[in-house]
Amino acid sequence: MVAVTEKLYLEDPYLRACEAEVVAVEPGWAALSRTIFHGGGGGQPPDRGQIGGLELLGLREDGGHIWHQIDGVLSGRVELQLDWAFRHALMRAHALMHVVNTIARDHFSGVITGVQLGPEQSRIDFRLGGGFAREQLPRFEALVNEVIARDCEVTSSSISEEEFKQRPELIRTLNVLPPVVNGRVRIVEIKGFDVQACGGTHVHSTREIGAAKIEKFDNKGKENKRFYWRLSPSVQ
Repeated sequence: MVAVTEKLYLEDPYLRACEAEVVAVEPGWAALSRTIFHGGGGGQPPDRGQIGGLELLGLREDGGHIWHQIDGVLSGRVELQLDWAFRHALMRAHALMHVVNTIARDHFSGVITGVQLGPEQSRIDFRLGGGFAREQLPRFEALVNEVIARDCEVTSSSISEEEFKQRPELIRTLNVLPPVVNGRVRIVEIKGFDVQACGGTHVHSTREIGAAKIEKFDNKGKENKRFYWRLSPSVQ
């Protein structure tokens, strides 16, 4: 039986390389004992990189086993190399999404309805009450950047599925629930600002996100609004 793949990125999203054992193979796919590659989800694209010198083409999870798609054959012990620039950009974007989400909820009665994170630009959709208008964009942007500038620590932990069910405030997206792994749900906290369930990768502090700008804003109906956010160049 294939052992469950250890998800190293959940404990250390800054880990850029590791070695792993090939524990099972299918044509064009290999299951590994552990991985640094996040498979995507919740609007976050899957990671990029190489395994044993071969380009990573795709990722899928099956019963806790992470399968890695490659154009070739892998066996034995292999080295994994992460496309760090791509990952770090997504970590910044995902942490930004948490800040934007909470500001929208607390100040504009917003509920997030869709997300597409990207290394250069991210799209975040909200159902906003109270007749949100274009004139409010500068305030929205300023509130987000104020939180970023606080340099709040970003940490993760896990709680039982039972506890999670008793805390509906941890769910921030409509019709999308976070993954449950071994009966536990991962929680991401921005110290002194927000706590929510999430299985993505994030930077260690809000300052690392960098300055954020609303690059484009579209009305998608009476209450549905679409925001395109862009971050300043990486501070690392």
